Amino acid sequence: MTPSVVEDPRPIDGTLWGAWVRAGNDRWEVVRRSWSVFSRNTTELIDLLNVPATNIVVSLQLMGDDHDATNAFWEQLDQRLHNQIASAATLVDHVRRLLNYYTADVPALVEEYKQRNAAVTDRDETAYLRDLRNYLLHYGVPPVIQTLSLGSEGRAGAGHNITLSAERLLEWPRWSARSRRYLGSFPERDGPILGPDVATYADAMREMFVWLFDQRAVIHRESIPDRFRIGQP
Repeated sequence: MTPSVVEDPRPIDGTLWGAWVRAGNDRWEVVRRSWSVFSRNTTELIDLLNVPATNIVVSLQLMGDDHDATNAFWEQLDQRLHNQIASAATLVDHVRRLLNYYTADVPALVEEYKQRNAAVTDRDETAYLRDLRNYLLHYGVPPVIQTLSLGSEGRAGAGHNITLSAERLLEWPRWSARSRRYLGSFPERDGPILGPDVATYADAMREMFVWLFDQRAVIHRESIPDRFRIGQP
């Protein structure tokens, strides 16, 4: 039989408790807004990549030599890729600030987040895309390779893909060991396909942040640190 939980009878110092909750809420709001930016940037990038993947006219145009007709697409790709991976880095920093605030009072939240975040960061796609931000900031533009397969509808590999050249990316010497192994796994004149990697990373982030935002109510409903109690237990 599970013993019943006895409610702590000590009163709460409402002034200190209220200030703690408000300061925490401010940090939650920063993370919420940062997550919204990341989500919008991810959607915009994937939507752009889906245009040539689902429109044969656009894909053939991109494969051609009419730069006047295609420059707008490539400029949007540069912009949206940069926005997506930059907003991911910003989101990570904002969450770090949130967790630092709760480390002393709600350590279980911080430890659980670390475990879930490790499952995300252990993915090759995560390491690669987070390192790609520094590549774009400090080294060069995305080294794009286009592939177009006109096979039957639904066949694996059919359609238009935008790939980043692993060989060109590896010219930058500052990839992490995991990213370097990932990029080194591709044959010559090949590399990671941008759309699936972004989608895989975004899905992993989404799962983690659904859990994280659920903890906001739990903290304020169930976690009252001893330091806000008046008197001895």
